[in-house]
Amino acid sequence: MVTYLTVQSGPEKGKHFPLDPERPMHIGRGSTCEIMLSDPISSRFHAVVYFEDGNWHLRDTSSSNGTFVNGQKAQHARMLDQAVLRIGSTELRLIEPEVDPDSDDESNRTVIQGVAADREPDQDLDPLGHLSDTGHLLDLYSLSLSLLRSDDANDVSESVLRLLLDRSGADAVGLSFDSGDGRYKPHQVVPADLVKAVKLSRSLIRRVVGKGEAIWTGDRTRQDDSDSDLANSEHWSDAIYVPLDSGENNLGVLHLYRREPSFNEADFELAVAAGRLLAVALSRALKSDSLKVESKRIAQRNADTDELIGSSATMAKLKEKIARVGQASGSVLVRGESGSGKELVARAVYRQSNRAMRPMLTVNCAAIPQSLIESQLFGHKKGSFTGADSDHIGWFQQAHTGTLFLDEIGELTLEGQAKLLRILEGHPFLPVGATEEVLVDVRVIAATNRDLAEFVREKKFREDLFYRLSVFELVVPPLRERGDDIELLVQHFLHHFRVQHGRGSLGLSDDTLQRLLDYAWPGNVRQLRNVIDSAVVMADDPEIMPEDLGLRDAGLSRLDTLRIDEWEKRLIDKALRRTSGSVHDAAKLLGISRATAYRKISEYDIQR
Repeated sequence: MVTYLTVQSGPEKGKHFPLDPERPMHIGRGSTCEIMLSDPISSRFHAVVYFEDGNWHLRDTSSSNGTFVNGQKAQHARMLDQAVLRIGSTELRLIEPEVDPDSDDESNRTVIQGVAADREPDQDLDPLGHLSDTGHLLDLYSLSLSLLRSDDANDVSESVLRLLLDRSGADAVGLSFDSGDGRYKPHQVVPADLVKAVKLSRSLIRRVVGKGEAIWTGDRTRQDDSDSDLANSEHWSDAIYVPLDSGENNLGVLHLYRREPSFNEADFELAVAAGRLLAVALSRALKSDSLKVESKRIAQRNADTDELIGSSATMAKLKEKIARVGQASGSVLVRGESGSGKELVARAVYRQSNRAMRPMLTVNCAAIPQSLIESQLFGHKKGSFTGADSDHIGWFQQAHTGTLFLDEIGELTLEGQAKLLRILEGHPFLPVGATEEVLVDVRVIAATNRDLAEFVREKKFREDLFYRLSVFELVVPPLRERGDDIELLVQHFLHHFRVQHGRGSLGLSDDTLQRLLDYAWPGNVRQLRNVIDSAVVMADDPEIMPEDLGLRDAGLSRLDTLRIDEWEKRLIDKALRRTSGSVHDAAKLLGISRATAYRKISEYDIQR
């Protein structure tokens, strides 16, 4: 049977590496090594295992951090069955299925550099046997929890540096990043007054950053001449350097220093383990910071805000409904004209919901080609149709346990509507080309500027889906019906774009404000934002004048829609205003019965 090395701990735990007695087997991180490890303490070519004179031998190939056989450091060792080889946190056990009976008396002995070293039979079988070597497990556990709670890069690094300073007995702990010219300068040092005593040589950077090696300079037993510039320092007698490898790239170097006495192996392993945790946590925190900055930049560029700006009666009532609907669990249908702020309302519902800590994804159904809507929403398998070069996880699966906002829901195909209905009813669905159904838990918020009831009558939208979506219905009022909110929005956009375009002293004339208040705003809030943006740029005078607005049809016509129901609503509202809210008098002005007037007022949700 074949002799092999089985990995008992470390990144490759569970793997088996067969040994070939006809050729040497190299161990290390190098891609050409027959036994390739990902342990950062391992050198690229760390050691070699070979068969000679009827026995297996191991030779350390000038590794940076040494090789241990049965707990003792070895440059060369003859290994017998069950011998344990350790490189960093990786332990490999030699398994010889066929054991020579004559060698039973030596089954528990391994020769290291010509010296016989006894091995305790049960030591390697005890999971806590190396606790003193790999220890600080509780510290690392607490550190992991601390890092998970924080998204701030400075807090993340500060937690690690403080822990290492306290637990390793180091006199200084630092963190260095590339300054942009290939030189690694200290970003944080604890204590801060020792920052000038911390320096990283180019040779050190080449090994730690370039080769990904973790280095302990005080390990004199394996130090060679190339390490002299790492160990010699007027400030320190010992140092540890750990690469911050996140798996995607090397973020920097974690370094620990001591005046006296030297670090021990447990300190070294603690530093390496903490460095791994720090690398992952820093990578996550930096990505989070980058996303926040990008989100803020986009919001500032577009004058976006999560706040629903407005204090009119219609907006106050809408906000009250949002608070109640958000705490419910059913689907929500948001109706309103284009540009009125339907997505903003959807996000307000999401923030008020119990799913606010889970993802909310937004999909504009009108922006996806009809032929691809189904595959984008529900996913597809590779080869399920022309152009499906790889599997795609649909939006519903991506939003699992969260919220999915479907804008322009009226553009969804009838086939897609059928699948959406099944999801809303709690049934699994089948991605395009798949054979296994998928079950998701998603709250759907849909929006439309179309008349879905009319679509139902025209057989363009499923009636059962319409009723399922409109469990809760929110109507976003058009801007022309929001009264004084127009002036609030004008001031909001004016302030934003003055700052963005560097025109802080630019004002707004009274005539211009009146023109803005009188305009019908067929494009609603979106149009108002664009008009103010353009006016701030184009205005020549200290004040924005009416001609700077670009509203060529302003005041000429309010015939912005031909919908009868919209004109009914406007006429009833105007009649109520003229009669100071008297339904009886308003009905007379309109030429309709009082009962009809009451029914229309309720149907259109008109405030009296």
